[in-house]
Amino acid sequence: MASTFARQTGRLDRHVRRSVLRVSEGVSRHRIAYSIEEALRLAILPGEEEGRIYCLRRVSLSGIPAEANRRAWMEQVQQVLGALAAEAVHASNPSAASANAVYFNNIEEALETLLRKAVRATGGTRWNTPEWFANSALGVEPGTSYAAQIPAIVERLRPPSMAPGAAAAILFAALGDADPAPLLTAIPIASIREWLRELDSPTSLFASTPPLQLPGEVKTALQRAASHFGWKDPPTVWLAAQAVLKLLPGGWISGTVVKRARATLRILENEQLREPQNRTAKLHDPSTSQFVFDDDESGAPQQRSLGDGSTNPAPHDEVKFPRMSAPVIEVHSPEQASTLNESAAVTAPLAVKPPELLTAKQPIMGEATQAAGLFFLINVLHSLGIVRALEASPALAESNLAVHVLRQLAAEADVPEDDPILLCLSPQQPEFALPEEIIANLPSQSEVWPKGLFASRRAGFDSDCFLRVWILATRRWLWRMGRLTLRQVVNRDGRVWRTRTDIDVTFPLAAADLRIRRIGLDIDPGWLPWFGEWGRVVRFHYRDREPEGPA
Repeated sequence: MASTFARQTGRLDRHVRRSVLRVSEGVSRHRIAYSIEEALRLAILPGEEEGRIYCLRRVSLSGIPAEANRRAWMEQVQQVLGALAAEAVHASNPSAASANAVYFNNIEEALETLLRKAVRATGGTRWNTPEWFANSALGVEPGTSYAAQIPAIVERLRPPSMAPGAAAAILFAALGDADPAPLLTAIPIASIREWLRELDSPTSLFASTPPLQLPGEVKTALQRAASHFGWKDPPTVWLAAQAVLKLLPGGWISGTVVKRARATLRILENEQLREPQNRTAKLHDPSTSQFVFDDDESGAPQQRSLGDGSTNPAPHDEVKFPRMSAPVIEVHSPEQASTLNESAAVTAPLAVKPPELLTAKQPIMGEATQAAGLFFLINVLHSLGIVRALEASPALAESNLAVHVLRQLAAEADVPEDDPILLCLSPQQPEFALPEEIIANLPSQSEVWPKGLFASRRAGFDSDCFLRVWILATRRWLWRMGRLTLRQVVNRDGRVWRTRTDIDVTFPLAAADLRIRRIGLDIDPGWLPWFGEWGRVVRFHYRDREPEGPA
């Protein structure tokens, strides 16, 4: 079966691998098949709008009359799926391998969890069998090994399926202190070269691309990759490029990722040449309890052991999981007859809903916020031409102009510093500051200014002045278009659910504001490559009840 993540265009998609249908003779199989498909598509799923993914091993529907109408099918399917969802466990639960229903909170969590297990399993001597839901979520054949899962997972991290910065963060989070050799070896060299070509931009406007200061864990991973593949080989350069994207996501827009990666590798190589003995001792220090790379000029994989000579993974990675049968949906009428659609079992994410939640009582995912309207301002920035400004000056994208504008607007709206919605704005990033050569060119670049405002050529122009112009333009737009103040838009109760790639803001239906809707502030912004560290998908939801229950 083809990749379900790659095919998935929305959070409400369902994928069935194989279905078996038994009906009485003379009954229209096409009508029954259509009824099943529609019922599965329209089922109400707790948390699915916020990105939750469900995997079911087996769904059995029995006792449904062949002449049942559309409503009967929908109610029966909802009830069965609800009963399964009531028993669903999270994929990290020790009992997940034997459960009939498993869920991930979002796609990033699924990819990170599965990649972490695959890297550690293929890095040891014991080849455990992946859990049934691993192959199910990835859309690969049942029984696929961990080694074969790695390229399938990495392919889902490539643009445009995933923002480059978010993909890099997932990759390094999954890698941790494990040996990256299985990861780099499992990725086809052709894919690595193509990926590097996509990240490189020969027309970059930046004359110099200085190296980056790497965290200790990332630096060690690159040193070990170089000791296995060499400093200039594509796998090492690719891993260095992912490190650059993790630390400087805006480099993807400016096209400097590969150049910075090579510059960083040259610095690391010079350091190793100056201190060869100390470097070797550090790489092979048993106290580090980390994996080490072997160098091989041919690029062939060579397994290295831990510093103490052991090649076994950590104890929690040594558990053997039993092989699971392929998921399947079975539908039985009171009278058994022929079989339909024996082509594929439910191996892809399938969302379900517990029976007690059928009356719209399920809790809303996310944390309570008093500034749920903050991201309405994204649509204002879009109307003011922020996309045009970032394209005209890549330095503005690297400096995260949009995030700085929203953070300053939140401060002016008196949003509490501990409000969870501010965690979506990278609170640890430095203050907004542009290079002097960029500031000098801003007055002559009309594209970088908000629509309706002109550049100031007065003396003392600086980064703070440029930021204030965008803030003033935002407040001015709100008043001119909707007679709204900043506080009236921002200060609204709701819930916010955030991941590396998505932000979901949920409002109670009773709080819908006609003024907001009339000027289109609550239209889903969708995918915003210019917002946040590595781009975000922002969605707004209205529910017919107040948020209740724990997140």
